[in-house]
Amino acid sequence: MKNNVRSKISGFLKSEEGRVSVKAPLAIGVASGSLLLAQAMSPTNAQAHFECFWDLDCDEGEICLFWCDDWSPFVNMCMGDWHSACVAH
Repeated sequence: MKNNVRSKISGFLKSEEGRVSVKAPLAIGVASGSLLLAQAMSPTNAQAHFECFWDLDCDEGEICLFWCDDWSPFVNMCMGDWHSACVAH
């Protein structure tokens, strides 16, 4: 019985219908993986708002200050965008 089922599965995969059905999920996986990779490589909006990351990025006598443009005290987190800038100390 096992050999009969195996031969039928093997025959299906070797047929034209089997080859198409095996390739379709592979093509979808490659396409979705490419899309995810392209998304990961593109910069996010938040990165565009940062002028500095460390105090060393600023001139002498300045510090790097971070702030959120829409802080929610109800959930205690930033609901907007993060910004940073060098300000005089």
